[in-house]
Amino acid sequence: MQACTVLEPFAGSNSIIKHLRVMDLCRSFRSYDIEPASRDVEYRDTLANFPKGFEVCVTNPPWLARNIATFKGLEFPEGEYGNLYQYALENCLSNCDWVAALVPESFIRTQTFRKRLSSFVSVTECLFTDTGHPVGLALFQPTETEETRVWVGNKLVGCLEELEKDYPIPRKNGVKIVFNAPNGNVGLYALDNTVQPSIRFCSPDELSDYAVKRTGRHITKLWVDGKIELEKWNAFLNEFRHKTHDVLMTCYKGIRKDGKYRRRLDWQLARGIIHNA
Repeated sequence: MQACTVLEPFAGSNSIIKHLRVMDLCRSFRSYDIEPASRDVEYRDTLANFPKGFEVCVTNPPWLARNIATFKGLEFPEGEYGNLYQYALENCLSNCDWVAALVPESFIRTQTFRKRLSSFVSVTECLFTDTGHPVGLALFQPTETEETRVWVGNKLVGCLEELEKDYPIPRKNGVKIVFNAPNGNVGLYALDNTVQPSIRFCSPDELSDYAVKRTGRHITKLWVDGKIELEKWNAFLNEFRHKTHDVLMTCYKGIRKDGKYRRRLDWQLARGIIHNA
């Protein structure tokens, strides 16, 4: 990286470049932003006019969901993507061989931009003071990859392709399950607490005083049209979490006291656990 000029197309205050320079990993750079917040950053609308001629790009692209932009009356590009960072990342990958980008941690659970993704790091340190959103670092190489290495912090936990083999797919002929059922026969704590992993299936009696909401996602009841096997389901869930290091589960804002992201059990994964345990 030292021998080439590093591009930062969405630089803001140029914090990434400054960090790399402190580590002696970047001696030459060009930084741009539509709202420069440092004298080292040049004005440029890089979404509309991306810089050419750079091999290496390191960036923290803008994050903005389409629905939020619509709600706030903000402009948003026409196209297939649902978040502004995806348009920014597409520009980076179309113009640069090597790309390192800070992205939502949920990026690893999508199929977008997978071909050149060589490594993904689930960043469990608080990088930004203005947001609690879970962050990941996506590293791309010039050519297609055979496998994507996944890291949690500085620990290599495996290859994404192998981790995904442990994901339980819901069965078409599996028992019928209704989520957010007020009179359900199974309780579910679907969100980790702030201390440790705590997601579990439970008796609905534990939630007797809890009013089930139609749109609930954290604590709820479900109706399972079949045999209730709480112990078996929880064992399967815990084994899945252990084997995959939680990287295939939805992240929630905030880091637990054990230094890991809080996770949420979405309905597809819950259904897959019940069908496959």
